[in-house]
Amino acid sequence: MKFYIKTFGCQMNVHDTRRIEEILVKAGHQPTQESREAQLAMVNSCTIRQKPWHKAISETGRLRKGKLKGSGENLLVGLVGCVAQQEGENVFDLLSHVDFVVSPDNYAQLPQIIDDLIRQKKHIAVTGFSEGNAEDFLSIEHVSENEVSAFVTIMKGCQERCRYCIVPTVRGPERHRGAEQILNEIRHVVSLGVREITLLGQKVNAWQEGERRFFDLLMEIDKVAGLERLRFTSPHPRHMTPEVIDCFGQLRTLCEAIHLPVQAGANTTLKRMGRRYTREDYLNIVERLRKARPDISISTDLIIGYPGETEDDFRETLSLIEEVGFSSAFSFKFSPRPFTPAEKLNDDVPEDVKSARLAAVHELVNAQETAFRNGLRNSELEILVEGEGRMKSQLSGRARNHQIVNFVSAHPLSQMIGKLITVRVTDIHPNSLEGEIV
Repeated sequence: MKFYIKTFGCQMNVHDTRRIEEILVKAGHQPTQESREAQLAMVNSCTIRQKPWHKAISETGRLRKGKLKGSGENLLVGLVGCVAQQEGENVFDLLSHVDFVVSPDNYAQLPQIIDDLIRQKKHIAVTGFSEGNAEDFLSIEHVSENEVSAFVTIMKGCQERCRYCIVPTVRGPERHRGAEQILNEIRHVVSLGVREITLLGQKVNAWQEGERRFFDLLMEIDKVAGLERLRFTSPHPRHMTPEVIDCFGQLRTLCEAIHLPVQAGANTTLKRMGRRYTREDYLNIVERLRKARPDISISTDLIIGYPGETEDDFRETLSLIEEVGFSSAFSFKFSPRPFTPAEKLNDDVPEDVKSARLAAVHELVNAQETAFRNGLRNSELEILVEGEGRMKSQLSGRARNHQIVNFVSAHPLSQMIGKLITVRVTDIHPNSLEGEIV
């Protein structure tokens, strides 16, 4: 049976889709990039905001329409991911002719679920959370040809309970993976040609196992032979301990880039959000990070127009952005999510005010991003070659500071993929840099 998966959302969903593909291929199914060729079609969904929730539902509906046509009557359509956990069997009411709903902790059951669907011809919904045992973390078994970067999950769920966040509801309580299992998976994928690892977790830097803490794990991973680069996402400011910060100046593999969500710049807003740190705490972390690694790039997440956000509160967010100087930021209007305390708040910031504030944030962040990239002109960056570039004659790679760099090479991709080279930046583009090999 050919299967098709459309993925929405974060890096964790991208990673989950790859694991679903491995599970289904192992069971004898074949992936396809064309939904019209598939006998099994799935949407891997995100519900962190209303917009991606709506996109997932809409895409599932689009696939469902194919099923209603004569040529697609045997098509199995399913919704997986966070919306699956959020809605459960309600999906069958929202979208008739959807066949199955499976939440993230139950992907290993997909081959059996498909067999049951074919045999029983009735809806199946499998939701709920795993125990967090070793077998509950889906390891990478294979990597694709020319795949030089990989995600490795080190924990699942979150117990931080930020008042706007649906993650604890759809991803469950915190479950931390054993260090030896993590290290064994990293050694395995490195032996298959991977050179860069990104550690994944909803609150990745809160990982622990007994007396081992996150910085201990980073130091152990740093020793893995053949590994060239290490990243992690997404950390929580409350768990950015001095030991973790010091790793940026000490570890060979840990890249000088971090995505550190702040969400707001006013203490009053942070308190209403339940973030449990202050503006001063965040700025202190930034100062210590830049002391440990002066060339570190820092990106962030921002929620604009959270209930109760005054004009003074918003100005504090702008001033924090100015003070930090982010390399990039993901900023969104507040979107109330079900099952969260913030859903019950009076959403008292008018939509036109939210839009104006968001536009002001985008303008400021875009200026900072441009300034950051312009500051890299004529600099020499170490690039991990990943694939083809913007133009036919170019190859592309990512610098340690997470910038994409395109460059011309006299050698074909097959000879360059996975190599570390030095490139001098010669030109700046909106979403990438251009350079020449030194």
